[in-house]
Amino acid sequence: MFDRSTDYPTAVASYDDEGIAAAIAWCIQHMSVGDTLSVWTFQKANLRNCDVLDRLVRRNSNVDHITRRGGGAPRSSGPVLMAWPDMNDIAELVRFTHGIRAICVITWNANKIRPWVTMMNPDILGDGSDWNELSPDLDPIVVAALEDLTLTINLNNTITAGYDKDDVVSALLALRAARIPMDAEVMQGWALSHGWSGENPEQLAKYVRDINAGKRPRTGRPVSTDYVEYLRQRLASGSDLDTER
Repeated sequence: MFDRSTDYPTAVASYDDEGIAAAIAWCIQHMSVGDTLSVWTFQKANLRNCDVLDRLVRRNSNVDHITRRGGGAPRSSGPVLMAWPDMNDIAELVRFTHGIRAICVITWNANKIRPWVTMMNPDILGDGSDWNELSPDLDPIVVAALEDLTLTINLNNTITAGYDKDDVVSALLALRAARIPMDAEVMQGWALSHGWSGENPEQLAKYVRDINAGKRPRTGRPVSTDYVEYLRQRLASGSDLDTER
């Protein structure tokens, strides 16, 4: 009931002349009358690393430069061209989903965004050789648990405290107790592609890494002892997940 839409078009472009040109053209194709193309970099000085993007911003009144250090929110509706982000940067941007028509990512390290690319299945622009190998599939039980959490937690809240933390941690501990394999980065990518934003996808991955290492984050609301069995039965029956746990 707290799900956020992630149905905007997405693309990933190689960091070369072909990829950058294709990324700009792709973003222009996703502009409507009155839109602004937001070019995102982590900090203002990063734009000077790419003459093409620097000229794009300086020479066009309907192109805006935004930075994560400057708040990261697009100031107008339209597509966003993200230059060299990682998954945490994307998660911070998509907190501001209102008005974002499309997101294109220019990559600098494929491994930093591979789980997001795997889950989002974006358009591939330029040299696509980085994406010949994608992230491994998650165990279906893990996917079912993440779908359950996406329906039950409030995605506007932090999962570092309160009932939402309890729900996330207790579900992950139950998966661990049942010896279900969990991949922190792939789960982070799944969460990011299903409406989780801000620090929550990264925090999910941290919980998974801690639990895989044998730690037990505190939770005030453990799930029922048959929670994993419930997920198995739901998957076997092909029924939609409900929110009773």
